[in-house]
Amino acid sequence: MTYEQIQKTITQTHEWSWLGYVILPVLNLLKFALVASCLSLGYYFATNQWLFKPFFRIVIQAELVLLLPAVIKLLWFLFVQTDYNLADLQVFYPLSALSLIGADSVAPYWLYPLQLTNLFELAYWLVLAYGVSEVIDIPIPKAVGLVAASYGSGLLVWVALVMFLTVSLS
Repeated sequence: MTYEQIQKTITQTHEWSWLGYVILPVLNLLKFALVASCLSLGYYFATNQWLFKPFFRIVIQAELVLLLPAVIKLLWFLFVQTDYNLADLQVFYPLSALSLIGADSVAPYWLYPLQLTNLFELAYWLVLAYGVSEVIDIPIPKAVGLVAASYGSGLLVWVALVMFLTVSLS
């Protein structure tokens, strides 16, 4: 590329950078709303009552658990594995099944499900279950069942969609 083309590309990137700041909160709100909707739908099927706002609040609080892997990933690549490439960044997920198996030994469509199978996701489910048990006043084992039936079903559909898209687009 010529110097002018590079300058033009950088200028265009700066012009559209605000879009990333708008899209990220919208996508996070959509994610929170979908998880809260799954929980609300599961609760509705169990009791014939609809609750959304308290479940939305629980989802936002539980989402803090999922910030820990991002912090660990940042610290890992800053201090432990300082020589890395883009592929290393894409497939690394701390305390996941993928980190035990290794990314190069599995098919590409299995990368996301194996990354998702991790201790932080388990902690997320448990925090969701604890929050649900507090809101609707049921024992934690029943709340775990409600979370597994509602959020687990939605997560299963999402993982199947991601796997399908990975196979289709590769």
